[in-house]
Amino acid sequence: MLGRVIIKPMLKSKRLIITIVVSLLSFIGLGIWLTQKAAPSSSKKGAPKEWSEITREGSASLKEGSDARQIGQIGMITAKDLTEVSGITPSRSAPGGWWVHNDSGDQARLYALDASGKLLGTFNVTGAKNRDWEDIASGPGSGGTPALYIADIGDNESKRDDLVIYRVKEPDLSKGIVSGVTEPAEAFFFRYPDGRHDAEAIFVDPQDGRIYIITKTQRDPCAIYRFPLPLRVGTRVTLESVEGSAVSAISRLRLVTGAAASPDGRRVVIRTYFTALELRRTESQPFGALFNSEPRSISLQLERQGEAIAYTLDGKSIVTTSEKLPAPIYQIMLAADK
Repeated sequence: MLGRVIIKPMLKSKRLIITIVVSLLSFIGLGIWLTQKAAPSSSKKGAPKEWSEITREGSASLKEGSDARQIGQIGMITAKDLTEVSGITPSRSAPGGWWVHNDSGDQARLYALDASGKLLGTFNVTGAKNRDWEDIASGPGSGGTPALYIADIGDNESKRDDLVIYRVKEPDLSKGIVSGVTEPAEAFFFRYPDGRHDAEAIFVDPQDGRIYIITKTQRDPCAIYRFPLPLRVGTRVTLESVEGSAVSAISRLRLVTGAAASPDGRRVVIRTYFTALELRRTESQPFGALFNSEPRSISLQLERQGEAIAYTLDGKSIVTTSEKLPAPIYQIMLAADK
């Protein structure tokens, strides 16, 4: 009995060390690949187009060729109910606010935070279950209303047949209601075309609401999949594989833990525990052009278990946070064109 008590923590520590080493090696290899592949872009530059249905009017002023410049802490999550924040996305009714959720083990509920990370309130998600929620994204809902997409996609043991993305109308925090229940959730069930996968990252095309999923791996290449259109509520569909030169670079990432699309759909960011990649397109290009763009690396603040990432509403920066309390919220400013 004593032997098992001693050995079990040792085995867990060994697995953790192996995971960290694999992740660091993949990060180094990816950096070398990006350095070798880096080339000036010949794409025509255009002014960014705001997602007018769900964001305030104005220009995001982000330009092609920019890099992350500044990392600063803007808040801290300390609420005892938020012990495993694994997804974050901006509130579109409370400027500077955020929607977050816990990993598996919590009820099916969303939490509203203010700009500093203070808990404002809790919303139970009607008609949903939290088996293993891993990420959250913003996008258009029915009739173009702002919606939240909740990814119940964790599958550590590769045995789930009930993987699902929930879509709910985003609660309106501007009316002073900061706790309650959501409208009934729409469920989009899916399977992968090539067997079971674990995943922790989604992003949504802000124009047509198409959902994208990135798998999480330790040794094998990860992959990107997307839902076929139109989205079908209550029907289990087979996802489509996404191809492209950028996908080849992304496949070298290990332990992908989160992703997000910018409100105007011109950028997508993908994170691991240690680093992030950003894809970019011009205003005139379709969303799919992102997958043939040149990925650019973004340095992240080292976090204890960093999983969540999102763009701010104006698209000028990204934010990250992590599981484990207290959880700092970091903001990474993205530089404009020279």
